[in-house]
Amino acid sequence: MSETRTATTEAQFLEDIFKNVKMGADSIVNLMNRVKDETLKLEMTYELDRYEEFARRASTLMTERGLKAKEENPITKASAKIGMAMNTITDSTTPHLAEMLIQGSVMGVTDLLKQISVAEECGIDGDAMQLAREAVDFEEDSTERLKKFL
Repeated sequence: MSETRTATTEAQFLEDIFKNVKMGADSIVNLMNRVKDETLKLEMTYELDRYEEFARRASTLMTERGLKAKEENPITKASAKIGMAMNTITDSTTPHLAEMLIQGSVMGVTDLLKQISVAEECGIDGDAMQLAREAVDFEEDSTERLKKFL
């Protein structure tokens, strides 16, 4: 019984990691056309590449376990896109965009830390846990790098 719970929880854990990093990538894509500062654009491009790398790794781990990576439902994605568009209509300055990215990273870190805690309680370790911790480290570093744009 314990094995099934861990396997199910690991599947959910991997799905949560995948959705988290895909949301980060989608957010950057949705904001990229509003960026005028070339240095911020370079930072966002770097972050996008890393988010996509994390998503590929999560997808690979899921495939190895006979699972299929699922993105957020279209309504959630559309809602996020509309929210970002509304948030940048009157202010698409570099500091505002950096603030939005920082807020998104902080939400991503918070969500992943919660998932890591649950996974640890279920005894999950290994590749999935390593990936989640790397994603948290990356998002925390991103937050620090983005502060210079405020």
